[in-house]
Amino acid sequence: ITVRDGTSTSTENFNIAFNAVNTNITPVVKQFIVTQGGNSGRLISKNGGTVTVNALVTANTYDWSKSNVTGTSANTIFSFDPANIEPGILTIKLEAKNDDLHSSTRVLKLKLIAGDVDSNNNDSDNDGIPNNKDNNTAGNKIQAGEGKTITNLNPDIEEDTSPNSNSNSNSGKPRVLLGIMGKDSGRLTLEQVKQYIADNKLTNNASDTATTGDIYDYIVEGLSAVGASTQVIIELTTAIPKDAELRKYSLTSGWGNFIVDTENTIESSTDNTCTNDSTWKTGLIVGATCLKLTIKDGGENDTDGGQANGVVESTISIATPASSSSSGGGCVYNPNAPARFDMGFILLMILGAYYLIRRKQRLIR
Repeated sequence: ITVRDGTSTSTENFNIAFNAVNTNITPVVKQFIVTQGGNSGRLISKNGGTVTVNALVTANTYDWSKSNVTGTSANTIFSFDPANIEPGILTIKLEAKNDDLHSSTRVLKLKLIAGDVDSNNNDSDNDGIPNNKDNNTAGNKIQAGEGKTITNLNPDIEEDTSPNSNSNSNSGKPRVLLGIMGKDSGRLTLEQVKQYIADNKLTNNASDTATTGDIYDYIVEGLSAVGASTQVIIELTTAIPKDAELRKYSLTSGWGNFIVDTENTIESSTDNTCTNDSTWKTGLIVGATCLKLTIKDGGENDTDGGQANGVVESTISIATPASSSSSGGGCVYNPNAPARFDMGFILLMILGAYYLIRRKQRLIR
């Protein structure tokens, strides 16, 4: 740019940089960062002051209005004071939108307590597990029982911080979080599921299964794009039994079979460390203690409402039909078992009827 004041001339060179939102891409809410005072995480306190939710996403518009709490918003930031809210589960919902054809919605569940959040229950990495119970600092895994983990296999994508980077591109790193029903671990029991349903006054749709093993509840966030697939490895506490089936669970629709297709797959391995790639086999292998799942965002096995939003929510369990004599692992169910009569009971009925007839004949004589 050249400037003249009538007597002298000055020329300076400089760059003008700006980030343009690519409206042809559906925005992905890669992460919610929750803070309250000096604390972080999904556990918040009534008396802890203002809660701030920061969404890592770039879009043209941001709509927080469908949250079930009243607050103030400024683009990717939503804030509210929980002082007058009853303890329980709070739902924060953000719709990030580029245009009518490219938008995504993500839901964040916060647990509001009457007590304090301190160093014992603070969650500095926002993975849903308190610091004093969190054994993993890596963002791509969470603990799932004693010495076991759930690990996301999506490759880490280095953050592009250059001035000309497109924030809608695949930047950031996919992370594994604790599912909403879990407590301190990605592994839980059917009783914990039922307790969560009761505590939050939800419809009890978990009663059609009876657990004999473990349920795994987790979230993978920050996928490369909406509709992408993610892979996880679950280190199982109980080995896969004979005649096993993989079941999925949703708080809205209950239990159902895990759907297998080209974008949703099941593999298992008997490798002790779950790291030997040559040992993976398709399906559920008897005796395996490693489970590898591929799940498509927005597909039938994504239990966050079937929407493609760059996040996969998954609650699964290994089950055996009720007629199977095998034990251990997952849920026991057999909703389609045919009715049958016990032969011993039928024989007893016949003998009883015969006795009554003989007795009646003797009385007549």
